Amino acid sequence: MDCRLMKLLHKTTLLYLLATTLILVAAGVTLMLVLRGLVDDEIDEELRLQYDLIVEQIRGGELPNVPLTTIAQVSQGPTAELFGDSLVYDRVQHLHEEYKYLRKTSTINGQNYQIMVMDAHVGWQEFFRTIFLVFLVMAASLVLAGAIINYLAARSIWRPFFQNLNILKQFSVSAPQPMQLQKSSIREFEELREVLEEMTHKSWQEFSSLREFTENASHETQTPLAIIRSKLDRLSQYPVSEEMAEHIVHAKSGVDRLSRMNKSLLLLAKLDNNAFTDKQELNLCEKLQEQAGQMEELFTLRNITLELSCERVRMRANTYLCEVLISNLLANAVHYTPEGGTVSGALTKDKLVFRNTGQPIGLDSAQLFKRFRKGQQSNHSTGLGLAIVQQICQVHGWRVNYGYQTGWHTFTISF
Repeated sequence: MDCRLMKLLHKTTLLYLLATTLILVAAGVTLMLVLRGLVDDEIDEELRLQYDLIVEQIRGGELPNVPLTTIAQVSQGPTAELFGDSLVYDRVQHLHEEYKYLRKTSTINGQNYQIMVMDAHVGWQEFFRTIFLVFLVMAASLVLAGAIINYLAARSIWRPFFQNLNILKQFSVSAPQPMQLQKSSIREFEELREVLEEMTHKSWQEFSSLREFTENASHETQTPLAIIRSKLDRLSQYPVSEEMAEHIVHAKSGVDRLSRMNKSLLLLAKLDNNAFTDKQELNLCEKLQEQAGQMEELFTLRNITLELSCERVRMRANTYLCEVLISNLLANAVHYTPEGGTVSGALTKDKLVFRNTGQPIGLDSAQLFKRFRKGQQSNHSTGLGLAIVQQICQVHGWRVNYGYQTGWHTFTISF
């Protein structure tokens, strides 16, 4: 699986954080614009109120002396309101402060007066900084709390999905019982559960039927094969012509091959059915040497050099299956090694490696471990030996790989 893929909960939480952040930023900008407009309107109303108060005082014959207010008689007639900003030096704080002013010319008691009133302008930089900090703290708290709540809620909602996902990962059609998934109160998850259970149950039933047929067929053919071989043995004891004797030999060879195939299919069926659950401590080096010793005559007959090197490796495994695995790999090496060639076996605590000299087998490595796949050089093989090897490795949680390089076939079993 690609390690760059993101988990569903993390993906939804990240999208939530991104969407919430964008919404809060937009809300913050909108809030600042609205607040600025409201403050500006409030200052304008305050300036108008001061202006109207001064006009009333002048009409009453009083010329007011108000700080930050300028009153001058002018010849120009009445003008419209003019708002603006100005900097005024504060002698106390020794800095310039920002003020907003209203300037307007009005006719009062027959005279034109230009009046300018001023009011302290809110320091927007400081005001913005304060609001920004408060808003940032609140927004961060809101986003964090929302993300936590969203994560916990999503995890609770998606829990049945992830539980069923783990069950699906462990599902095998060779399991003794059909798969049972966790129920959910969410309609979509429940529909998914029903569809998956129906689909996997159908696959399980079909595999069970196929497995039962294979086992029954293998068992039922054992007796007829034994009878045929017995009859052929008896026929070979009678005086027959050379041609008939040759036919009997070919028939016995076919029966032997069919018997081996039958036993191999039965073994595969048992492996699919997890029939070999008993495991014990064993010395794999001893098993390797035993199987090599049993096949010593075959190596000698074909003048094949056998080289073995093994460490004293002990592991928990099924004894019979380990013997079959080693025997099949050695037999495969004998089949594909030319006379005078070399076969080597090396066992370490991490892996078991078989190598043999020979020509390319004419099969893609991906097809090599499939059933009834045989190389061009083998006419007597059942095509099931390497399929059994792979199945045995799967039962024990091992990995088997094949490679061919510079005239050497290599099978590697990694523990």
